[in-house]
Amino acid sequence: MIENHKNFIFYCSPAGTTRHAAGVIADRLRAADSEVTLCEVGKNEKQLSQVLQEVAEADAKVCLYLGSPVYSSHALPLMMALIERLPVKSRAYAVPFATWGGATSGLALEEMGAALTAKGYGVLAAAKVLAVHSLMWQLDNPVGFGHPDAADDRLLEALVEAVEKNLSLPEPLLLHSAALEYQPRVMAEDMRKLNLRIAGKILPQREINQDKCTQCGQCAEQCPVAALTLNPWPSFAENCILCFNCMRLCPEEAIAADLSAIYARIRERAQAAREGEPSQIYLP
Repeated sequence: MIENHKNFIFYCSPAGTTRHAAGVIADRLRAADSEVTLCEVGKNEKQLSQVLQEVAEADAKVCLYLGSPVYSSHALPLMMALIERLPVKSRAYAVPFATWGGATSGLALEEMGAALTAKGYGVLAAAKVLAVHSLMWQLDNPVGFGHPDAADDRLLEALVEAVEKNLSLPEPLLLHSAALEYQPRVMAEDMRKLNLRIAGKILPQREINQDKCTQCGQCAEQCPVAALTLNPWPSFAENCILCFNCMRLCPEEAIAADLSAIYARIRERAQAAREGEPSQIYLP
């Protein structure tokens, strides 16, 4: 008899592509009649706390899928913080997945996998999925254009099928940490030096046009990490992840920045990336 298990999907998705990947995973789990709970991280602390409590109280095996976009070569800080908050429990497993915009998938999978292992969660598999670069929405030909596509979705479905089969074993097979250490050593060391604070000094600064701003609050409502408030004009907290959703979604175009200055750099990094397959699953 196959032992039941509960699946939880945690994700943060400023541009929507990680949400898409989480939805594909959830749909495949439901098609297999496997229990699944989705939780978007960053906006609703009450819901997140409730779902973490469900994980803690689950008396069956649990499998957590954790999804993050890659920013500045890393998983988002709030996703790493989430791993630190996970309850310590036996028979707990995890599958990290990352969406990346074609420049680099960085160290996101390696770092999430290591943090999950340190927390006592057996890493069963992992995935990286190519996505349109989130800072190039104004272009007709952004890096990663058209992704995630149907082939990417099928890859995620294959991931779920493999994980479900693995979880049916009395002792599931674990993914070796070396599988996620795929970046060339020199490049990985350079990536370790990057973070969002450094990126904030490199990326174009946002300017608020007070004549255009109607204080409608859309920017604060759409902020994926609740880092924006109106005081009385849009103001950014330290936990801002530089997703530029506020600029992209402002109905009055009151938040502006000249992103054209970084397009060439993104394309250069995409050309230099040695990623192998742009979308890939990692299995034991």
